Amino acid sequence: MAVSQLGHFAIVYELNVYSGKPHAQVEQYNAVHLNILDVFNECGVQIMTPDYEADPETPKLVPPDQWFTAPAKRSAAKSAMDGQ
Repeated sequence: MAVSQLGHFAIVYELNVYSGKPHAQVEQYNAVHLNILDVFNECGVQIMTPDYEADPETPKLVPPDQWFTAPAKRSAAKSAMDGQ
């Protein structure tokens, strides 16, 4: 992982990996991004938009028991990553 740039409000990281399934790149990126969001959420870290002026009084986190409340659904990629 490398720091690719220093943005106005955040550090931008770049993660490069090899995949034996380049045709599945979109699904792989989606699975990685979902996993990052889940881990940050589990650790109580909010990912805010870069153009915010202040932190909210109450954290905007989704408890695990509500992650797949309709209309949300577990993606095939996420299920595969979880071994389900």
